Amino acid sequence: MAAIPVAVAQVSRFEPEAEFAELFAQYRLRAYYYALQMLGNPDDALEVTQEAFLRLHRHWVRRDRSRPFAPWMYSVVRNLSIDLLRKRACRQECELEAAPEVAPEVGPERESQRRQLTERLWREIARLPEAQREVLLLRDWHGLSYAEIAEATGTSLTTVNSRLHDARSRLRERLRGYL
Repeated sequence: MAAIPVAVAQVSRFEPEAEFAELFAQYRLRAYYYALQMLGNPDDALEVTQEAFLRLHRHWVRRDRSRPFAPWMYSVVRNLSIDLLRKRACRQECELEAAPEVAPEVGPERESQRRQLTERLWREIARLPEAQREVLLLRDWHGLSYAEIAEATGTSLTTVNSRLHDARSRLRERLRGYL
């Protein structure tokens, strides 16, 4: 995820706008879903995503080219999301995405159990302390490495590891009766 495709890197030497457009296409949905997970509101997530890419574009030429794009992008989305939460002084639960279609061989009872577990999981994720929820989502839903998470959140690798361990332990404990 952190590696920039060779074609993008080759284009970037000559056409910074084309490079940005390519990375925008590659990361816009990831940025949106990360903001949605933090904010719990699709309109707010869209607003934050748009503002994040405007800021990234504004600083595109002056950026540190030795650093990967993904952690930079996630840190901008993170900071804007936190700013919006502070501004509106509200903490909303994460919204569930629509469940995927059920395979025909899965019965309605089994599907109902799966859906209940999924809903319970998201409720418990929403109850985690913000710092733990953030590293859990960046690692398990967005696939960032520990180093990328540390860079995006402005914390150390040790802190990321500790928060992720604590988040998973809490979820395991809270979901014990469901698993």
